[in-house]
Amino acid sequence: MINGIDPFILQLVIIPFIVIGIGLLGAFITKKITLGVIITLVANIALELTLFEGGLSIWSVFFPLITFIILLFFAKWFKSQGMK
Repeated sequence: MINGIDPFILQLVIIPFIVIGIGLLGAFITKKITLGVIITLVANIALELTLFEGGLSIWSVFFPLITFIILLFFAKWFKSQGMK
């Protein structure tokens, strides 16, 4: 755990911005929506395993779902850019 940061703030503010941002960045770089969701899942699991020492939470499901919903809003733009 990171010293000096409340676990509640860490789990609800910092980690979502990090993992969803990494997933969105991965989708934009690879030009594939599904890969962005997978990157979000892997990033969240990696952060939870390292920060919370082996405990996984339900956020491992919600963060990829939130990333997918955000990427659906960009789907029309993705198609115009030749993304899948």
